This record gives sequence, structure tokens and C-alpha cells, in this order.
Amino acid sequence: MQISHLNALRALEATLRKGSFKVAADELGVTTAAIGQQIRTFEAFLDRKLFLRTNTGVQPTDSALSIQQKLTTSFVTIEDVIGQLKTRRSKNRLAITLPSSFAENWFTDRLSEFYKTNSEIDLRLDASNRMVDLLTEDFDFAIRYSPPQSETYQESILFGDYVLPVCTPEFAEQHQLSVDLKSLAGVPLIHLGKRTPDPEWVDWMKWGETFGFDLDSLRDGIHLTEFNSGIQTAIRGQALVMCGLVEAYNSIKQGLLVNPFGPELCYKTSYQYRLVSVHARTLSNLHTQFQEWVVDTAGEFQAELADFFLLQGK
Repeated sequence: MQISHLNALRALEATLRKGSFKVAADELGVTTAAIGQQIRTFEAFLDRKLFLRTNTGVQPTDSALSIQQKLTTSFVTIEDVIGQLKTRRSKNRLAITLPSSFAENWFTDRLSEFYKTNSEIDLRLDASNRMVDLLTEDFDFAIRYSPPQSETYQESILFGDYVLPVCTPEFAEQHQLSVDLKSLAGVPLIHLGKRTPDPEWVDWMKWGETFGFDLDSLRDGIHLTEFNSGIQTAIRGQALVMCGLVEAYNSIKQGLLVNPFGPELCYKTSYQYRLVSVHARTLSNLHTQFQEWVVDTAGEFQAELADFFLLQGK
């Protein structure tokens, strides 16, 4: 086996994945000039261009794009081999990154079921809203609310979501909220900042326009720019909050919150929750068990949602 230009291949893979020489250089811990030089040398060796240099940056050629998936998979496989040869990492370690609201309102409430059969698990949870790079950071899985991932990743679709207004039962009664209402004048509303790039995650105005509400009655209220679900504000009875059904479901099930306008006024989103891992990476028995548990639990939740809409529609 004769392999040359490994540093150049690594530079090429990182640049294709990150989209620029500079970001690739930061990841690999070298200078931007070094990345550029490695790729130019490799281009000379191949006698073909891999990137077009422009005033706004670099653009990969079709030749470079055609091998991106295979190149990334190859480096992941090498990393996986090295990981298997290491003895320091615990076999019971499971590291997951997931959105904070999803962790708080859905995942951790159900995790006890997995613990019953895996009591020795060394669990690491990164409950944050940053987009973790599974290729370079030390995580086994990500749960993401997203469109389909690239072929670099293996994914299992868990479920989709709906956007709907929620409040406490007392709040709904106080403001006489019902399925027949078409104006929310005088009703305290919480407006949340853009929480996701999902084009079908609606705000009050888009929701009101879709379902025929008086738009002027939806303009006022409290505007929050901080990334949060607004669930706790709703539970405290302070306002009517537009949020995701997945994050509000447990509170609705417990009777803390209600959907005062019924299932017909729930707005279906386009992104879905997905369990994501790196395709070429070997899964341990624990990882396989976790993957199966999440998928099974998601299936049970989908059945619960079907019952929820059936009951709400009565």
C-alpha cells in the first residue's frame, strides 16, 4: 500500500467540510498559508485544480466534490481504528449533544427507562443549542432538529413537530380563549426570537395569518430575544406562548398547560428530530442499545401524539 500526501489529503478534507482554508487551518492547528500550500502542491501532483480561487474565497471543483464523501469517511475510519486501539476510554461511556429545550422537556424525563437496563452507564450530556461537529468533537450521538443530514452521517428520524399556542387552564378561562376566537386583543402574548432556521416554524403573525386571526391583535406583547421555549412563562400563567408541541407535551399531559384552540390550529413544521451519528464509526454494544432505545421510545411518543390529536379533536 502506497499512500502519499496524507497532510494534503487532510487539508483537502477539512477545507471541503468547513468551506474555507482559514476555518480548516483553525481546526487542524496550522496557518492558512500552510493549508493553501499543501493543496497547491497536491494540485500540482495531480495535475488538476481542486479549488477555484476567487475574491470571496475558494470554491471546490467538481473533481474535489466528487471525492468529498469518500475522503471524509476514510479519515473517520482511521480515527475509529485509533479509538479502538486506545484503552483509556470507558466502554460504558456515552456522550450525546442535544438542544437544551429538548433535553429539558422531553429527553431527560424518559432517560430513566434506559438507566434501568444500563445502570453502569457513564453518560455525558451536552444540552446546548450549538451545532456540534460530530467529526471533530468527542460525541457519540447528536439529537438534532434539522433537515436531512449529509451522507457522512447515519440518522434515524424520530418525529416531527407542530407549533401551537399554550397557556394554563386558568389563563384560558380568564381570557375566554376558545376555538371560535379570531382576535387576541387584550390577551398577553409572548413573542420569541427566531429559534430555528426551519422555514415552517411560525411566529404569531404567520400563525394568525394562516388561521384567519386579526393580525393587529397579535402585534403587541413581550418580545424575548433569548433562545428559550417560553414554557415556564406559560406555566406561571403570565401569557399565551407559541411553542413546539414536543417541548410542551409533558406539561400538557400533566394538566399544567392547555392548547386552547384545538388541534386544527396546530401548525406542522418541516424539520424533524433526528438521532445522528458518524456513518463510518463503529458502534459499541452500549451505543447500539441506546440507538434502539431512542428509536423505540420515539415510536411510542408518535403513538401518544396520534392519541393526543384524536382526543383534542373530540
